[in-house]
Amino acid sequence: MKHTQLSLDAIREPLELQIFCGDDEQLGQSFVQVLVCDLMSDVLTVEHEDFLLVTSLTSDQVARTADIVGAVGIVLVNGKTPQPALVTLAEDLDIPVLGSRMSGFDFSVALGKLMEDHA
Repeated sequence: MKHTQLSLDAIREPLELQIFCGDDEQLGQSFVQVLVCDLMSDVLTVEHEDFLLVTSLTSDQVARTADIVGAVGIVLVNGKTPQPALVTLAEDLDIPVLGSRMSGFDFSVALGKLMEDHA
C-alpha cells in the first residue's frame, strides 16, 4: 500500500481551508496520516508522528496535544473558530492551525479523495 505524502499548503486551496496561523514554512510541512479525533486523551496514545490532527475542539489543549505527539498541523472542522489562546500557543509552538466549514466526516472524505488523487 502506497502512502501519499501531502503538504498542508497542497490541501489548502482544494479543501478551501482558512489559515488561522502558520507561515509558508509551516504550511509546507508534509503529512502521510490523518487523525480525526475530539478526545485529546486518545490522540496522546498515537505512536505516529508527522500526521495531521483534525478536530472540532478549539481550546489551547489541542495545540498542547499536537505538540506532544508531533502533529504537523491542526485543522478545525465544523466551521469552528479557534479560541485566542489556541492561536497564541500554536504560534509559540510553530504549529499551523487551519479551519474548514465542512463537518469532520465530509472533510475526511474530501481529504481522502485528494490523497487518492495524489497517490
